[in-house]
Amino acid sequence: MATIHYAQRPQYMTLTLFSHDEVHLIRATTPEIIRRTWTNNKVGFGRGIDLDTWLAGNDTLHSQDFSVQGRNKIWILVPKSFNIQQPDLDLILSSVETYERPGLIASKDQGVRDVATMSIASVFTPERYRGQGYASLMMRLLWKTIKQMDHISFTFLYSAVGPTFYGRIGWAPKRSEEILIPANHFFGPVTSDAATTTATTIRQATLEDVKDQDLTELMNWDATLLRQSMKSWLNKPAATPSANNRVLTAVLPEPNCIKWLLARSRFMARHILKLDPCEITVLGVKDTQSDSFVLWHHDFIEDRLVVTRWCLDSKTEEGQRDMIARAMVQAAQMEAQRWNLSTVVVWNPGQSLADLLELGIRQRYEKAIPSLGLVSSPETDPENVEWIMNEKYAWKVFLS
Repeated sequence: MATIHYAQRPQYMTLTLFSHDEVHLIRATTPEIIRRTWTNNKVGFGRGIDLDTWLAGNDTLHSQDFSVQGRNKIWILVPKSFNIQQPDLDLILSSVETYERPGLIASKDQGVRDVATMSIASVFTPERYRGQGYASLMMRLLWKTIKQMDHISFTFLYSAVGPTFYGRIGWAPKRSEEILIPANHFFGPVTSDAATTTATTIRQATLEDVKDQDLTELMNWDATLLRQSMKSWLNKPAATPSANNRVLTAVLPEPNCIKWLLARSRFMARHILKLDPCEITVLGVKDTQSDSFVLWHHDFIEDRLVVTRWCLDSKTEEGQRDMIARAMVQAAQMEAQRWNLSTVVVWNPGQSLADLLELGIRQRYEKAIPSLGLVSSPETDPENVEWIMNEKYAWKVFLS
């Protein structure tokens, strides 16, 4: 343990640093400690938001069904002398949040299995404690803690500090690409005789809006399709001997994770940007004649409408599928324009969508890099682990 004295108006303050042997990772379970972690990380995640609004936003998101019933946990790195009953809140060295979620794993030898996963968010170290290795120590301890939870098969996060920091602990970086679609760019007709047809007419003719009440049925069906897709992969003969060693992982789409993102957008609109009108009612669109649909998330801070789930029915004939895809993109553009958002973003798109829109696929190297680790089978080569449906419905970040 080392003590450092440094000047900070209006008085001198003392900062105590602790060796790695003197600290440990524990759950934050009291409201006082939990709110202090939120107050601390506002500096990193809530820039431009006043503290009362930041805390209210966290209260809102942590009260969603996605967060309650033990699914959300907040962890803190503190000295072993930290008294949780009478805590010195200035001694919270670093903090992180986890969410337990349903997932699927498929392999040739074990088939398709329903498993529990854990997503990680809000990794934060107060500035005064940086440079001591506390964040990396906390994440190593968290990996060890998750590994000891026998029911967790894999864990994932979205790195904002490049691929190396988390990769060396166990979270291997995965595909991190996107298409940026200008909201005001019209891509042309979606049918051969629709040269003068507006996007509004196209959407109304082929698609219907997805509302709150549609989410449960839609997400449950999406989960069914995902299971069928993974089973279909298992039934195909391996192209090479090494393909038999592949492991497919997926975060199960569920209504509550979409509702959490919706609560985030609605809070932003109402309390941060104070938009009028502020009520978001259209969550996406679905094709009335197939299983194709798109869901989206309004990210007002980043000035984007982000596609959280993109599903094109593989049973549909290719030409018809292209028409549906173009119409769904145009519906997303219209929604972005409605809320004065400049860009529509699709995470990890297929090359066919990029070709259809005549847009390039952009690589993300530093921000929101999907990273995944198999805690149940850490000996598995990360190169053999594929994250399918690696889309933004699985992503979590608070109000930044």
